Amino acid sequence: MTVGAPPRIHLLSQIVADRIAAGEVVERPASVVKELVENALDAGATDVAVDVEGAGSALIRVADNGSGIHPDDLRLAVQRFATSKITGADDLMVVQTLGFRGEALPSIAAVSHLEVTTAPRGGAGGRRIRVNGGTVEAETSVGAPPGTVVTVRHLFFNTPARRKFLKSSAREFSLIVDVLQRLALAHPLVALRLTHEGDEVAHYAAGMPSDRAASVLGERVLAQALPVGQTADGLTTTGWLGRPELARGTRRQQYLYVNRRPISSRMLSAAVEQAFAQIVPAGRHPVYVLFIDLPAQAVDVNVHPRKLEVRFDDDHRVFTAVSRAVRETLRDARLLRPVAAPSSAVPVLSGVLPLESVPATVTQVREADLATSGRLPAMRLLGQLHRTYLLAQGEAGLIVIDQHAAHERVLYERILAARRRGAAASQTLIQPEPLALGPGESGLVEHHADVLRVLGFDLEPFGDRTVLLRGVPAVAAAGSAEHLLRDLLAQAGEEVRLGAADSLLERLTITTACRSAVRAGDPLSTEQMVHLLRDLGTAEDPFTCFHGRPTMVVLPLEQVERWFLRR
Repeated sequence: MTVGAPPRIHLLSQIVADRIAAGEVVERPASVVKELVENALDAGATDVAVDVEGAGSALIRVADNGSGIHPDDLRLAVQRFATSKITGADDLMVVQTLGFRGEALPSIAAVSHLEVTTAPRGGAGGRRIRVNGGTVEAETSVGAPPGTVVTVRHLFFNTPARRKFLKSSAREFSLIVDVLQRLALAHPLVALRLTHEGDEVAHYAAGMPSDRAASVLGERVLAQALPVGQTADGLTTTGWLGRPELARGTRRQQYLYVNRRPISSRMLSAAVEQAFAQIVPAGRHPVYVLFIDLPAQAVDVNVHPRKLEVRFDDDHRVFTAVSRAVRETLRDARLLRPVAAPSSAVPVLSGVLPLESVPATVTQVREADLATSGRLPAMRLLGQLHRTYLLAQGEAGLIVIDQHAAHERVLYERILAARRRGAAASQTLIQPEPLALGPGESGLVEHHADVLRVLGFDLEPFGDRTVLLRGVPAVAAAGSAEHLLRDLLAQAGEEVRLGAADSLLERLTITTACRSAVRAGDPLSTEQMVHLLRDLGTAEDPFTCFHGRPTMVVLPLEQVERWFLRR
């Protein structure tokens, strides 16, 4: 095969170059709304109106009452790398505005029919410019109130490939709503309105941050949210955390900001999720609004064309500070989960069983037995239901405790506490037990000897594929040590195949606590119930097990009264 001459290198035409640049900044209609509203906010606007037609493909109009653009600068405003927000390279290190890349207006103009009408404050007169596909068509003086109105029509009219990859109108409009909500949360003193096809969809009046959060998240969500406020290592974290019961199946109600910029950050998201670990179940995602504020020189905002990502000078410091702020807020809260059911859920008895045929599913206890320790609310223990749940009377109503989940949490934290103290987690057996291992198990015992020792197993080689069991984890002393060890070895083998060796100790700790805890169906004496609740009260996270399930719920007294038509 003959190789031809290499293709020659040439400069692209200005039109093609502008369209390529536009593709980096203007991905979809929501990108246009974001850029234009951010410009309005940077201009000091206190009132911003967004009008949309055709989910943004036909029309986007953003009108503000900001400082406007000087008439002599309007033509510059639609040229690439022209901006009023920075003057030199040093300004890149201390960016204080929402946008400065100097590409938004020219990028939008390159793929639409753009019209900008603006007038500065002080009566200098208004000016209007029209740009079609990147070419200036007209510029005239006009009468206009102070501020700026940017009108974008026929978005992507000259780039059909990009228009082809837009989602449905409903999806594109939902992304516009999301963009406006994210900006609204960060700027509560600015009134924002959104209309679609002439109908007002959202109106955020200027007000307090909590009012704005309620209007975006919903009053019910905010009423159940935990306020965050912590400063550490020169970094301030504020906002709201949704309680565990508000966790969603998606991450749509997660709002992150750095110096009031809405951003997307895997690192910061991981910091929050680490703090919520074991508080929400797997597959569920917490709701939160978090503002991280730090010196401008400690963060680089010029790393993404659409300004969605940032880079920190010290990732570890930021990660630790945010995770700590979230974790301490959760630990200071009483995360007792309320439950309710409609009155129609109350069963109607179609027949009556003789008293002697009703199974004894509630084990009663003496009324004097109280559990009021630690972070748990004051409660009076009533008994055990179906040998699975403990019942207690609290100030708010009936408290139901899952005995297995509660004991899991107690044992898990007991193992971690012993590990932190460097204390022995093992209980020596009076009579060592020989244990024959399978072909794969013997290799796992040898490979993970250190991890098993930390968990509390004292194993000694005892011939071919046999070990002598001299000690077992203290929390598991009452159960079958052999079954627990085999379960742990099975998990260790799975971890090796998954390549997640770093989490092996954590996963085996969880398995040890889970296998050693009392189970559903285990009868408990009064003393055991009281002891379990007192131990749970001293736990750092008494309201959830490590699977994220609640250890207890409360049935409000008002709900019970509604069932009996007292309300």
